[in-house]
Amino acid sequence: MKTIHHVFDTTVPRDTVFAALTTAQGLSGWWTTIVKAEAGVGAIVHFTFAGDFNPDMRVTALEPPALVCWECVGGHEPWAQNTFRFELGDKGDGTTVRFRQDYARELSDDDYGTYNFNWGYYLESLRLFSNTGSGKPFQAGSATA
Repeated sequence: MKTIHHVFDTTVPRDTVFAALTTAQGLSGWWTTIVKAEAGVGAIVHFTFAGDFNPDMRVTALEPPALVCWECVGGHEPWAQNTFRFELGDKGDGTTVRFRQDYARELSDDDYGTYNFNWGYYLESLRLFSNTGSGKPFQAGSATA
């Protein structure tokens, strides 16, 4: 099975990035504007985008402020049972973010390419949101989305 892997640095401490990954306000600031999230392992995070892409993620691990893991449990069939891992490490006064998406089933190379491209965009949005408080999330529910 294939894996998507991205690594990037931020200028803020791990606590700031961890909050962007674990709170509804944080997640809506960089991935999609409509998020229903509860804290804690076992909680389901509902992300609303459009069409058939509205992934529901179960939080499978939280180790503040170093690790956030999800498993896709609904809302987008090609991601069913995929796992997602955000590892946060210190880098001077900032943070190194290591992201992985491990696929539970094979997809076409074009599908992987599309998901990889989109993760690059949204992880840059996470970096911007963490560093400046303003990301570029999908505008869920808007007429221009």
